[in-house]
Amino acid sequence: MLQVDAWHALASESGGACGTSDQGVSYGACPRGITPALILSFVIGLPALVVALVLALRRGWARRGLLAIAVAAGLLGGQPLWAAWHGTDLSTAWAAPYDTASDLSTVGVWTTGDSLVRIRVDEVASYAAATGRQQWALQVPGTDVACSASATPATGATASIGLVAYGTDASTCDHVMAVDLGTGRQLWSAQVSDPYSGNNATGMLAVAGPAAVILTADGIAGVDASTGKPKWTLAPSRDCEFQQLAGSGSEASAAGVVALAACDSGYYVASISPATGKQSWQARVSEPSASYQFQVLAVDPVVVSDDIPGPRGTSVARVFSTDGRQAVTFSTAGILVAGGSTALSTASNQGFGVPVVVTGGLLIGVTSQTSSGRCAIVAYDLASGQRRWLVDTPDPVHDLALDGNQVSLIDESDPALSLEEVSLASGTLRSLGYFPAANLESGDSGLYAVGGDYLVVNLNGVNPTPPVAAIMTPSMRKG
Repeated sequence: MLQVDAWHALASESGGACGTSDQGVSYGACPRGITPALILSFVIGLPALVVALVLALRRGWARRGLLAIAVAAGLLGGQPLWAAWHGTDLSTAWAAPYDTASDLSTVGVWTTGDSLVRIRVDEVASYAAATGRQQWALQVPGTDVACSASATPATGATASIGLVAYGTDASTCDHVMAVDLGTGRQLWSAQVSDPYSGNNATGMLAVAGPAAVILTADGIAGVDASTGKPKWTLAPSRDCEFQQLAGSGSEASAAGVVALAACDSGYYVASISPATGKQSWQARVSEPSASYQFQVLAVDPVVVSDDIPGPRGTSVARVFSTDGRQAVTFSTAGILVAGGSTALSTASNQGFGVPVVVTGGLLIGVTSQTSSGRCAIVAYDLASGQRRWLVDTPDPVHDLALDGNQVSLIDESDPALSLEEVSLASGTLRSLGYFPAANLESGDSGLYAVGGDYLVVNLNGVNPTPPVAAIMTPSMRKG
């Protein structure tokens, strides 16, 4: 069993060769545990094989019975020994068909119920998380391409609705359409008279319950999410420009829409009623430099990241109360990990994948990589700004998936990737197992937990990397 498992891991994870040859050629990392497994199998296995042949050729049922027991013990004992050295092997439960061209890239991802919806530049497609069955596909009108999508869909009693912005090219988002995520039907489409000129994969569209909000050159436009009927408009304050939107999505949430507006000497955060367009509150933030960068991390409560790059730059998270006060502000830089000092990474990758989640009074995020390629998962208490826990990861990690009482992540270990979970309460890390690296496009992917399944979505789904892949965990096998 050790021979079978070791050679299989070498073939599937390292392409049949690993380490460095005597000519100095490097083949990459070897599978975990392969060295002790092969050494033990040869040292014990070869003498045991000779004994087994002798017992098999001799007469007597006692000897043959002893041989049968020994073989069964070897088979049963080899698997847990290999699992202890190598770790659990995870297989691919299903994979979506490969894209036919590399420019058919992912624009955004939604999850709703037990389905995952991938927004590609030319279509929106829904997959059943458990089986991979494509439930529906909706083409982007004409020869236009999708260039932006709402970060989350609107979830209500009647339907889940997502917004897609599209145009003649990736920088011309002058049309918006609403998609019923249950049926794949286009509910409405409309031209944006004064489209926002920024090229944002997310932050241009948002939904909150029955309302959809659209970023324009003049401000923000609110429309009915089901019909597209205009409801209100909101202009920014003088000498400011709205640059980012975020919505609560859920109709049951008390939070509405949050907008960030850049101004001459800083920016302001506005909480907006999706029904009327009225601002519940507005909070201004002064900045010492015009090079600041901001990002809405959460809507309920409102959490905003605020970064000033450079050798004397800063990185902070600002938590706002329900009346617009800056309740807590804490640094997200200077995080010491095994590879040096780093900071929290807050920007989503290519418009999908989530580096930060806010839940249960905690902000949990992935740090940027150090020069040695190491990262960390870190949790902050939103009430105090104090760090709750930190977990070092020896390899790159790019995003997280919230899954009940833990966050899940992919440690990009070599030669196989590790699917791992971190407890929200304690920061305890455990590996669920390893799966082939071909399932993930390093640096350009997102992990999603949908209905008990773990799905990887890649920016480009060209062979050998699928656009969507489900990783089979031990709990899925039991189910």
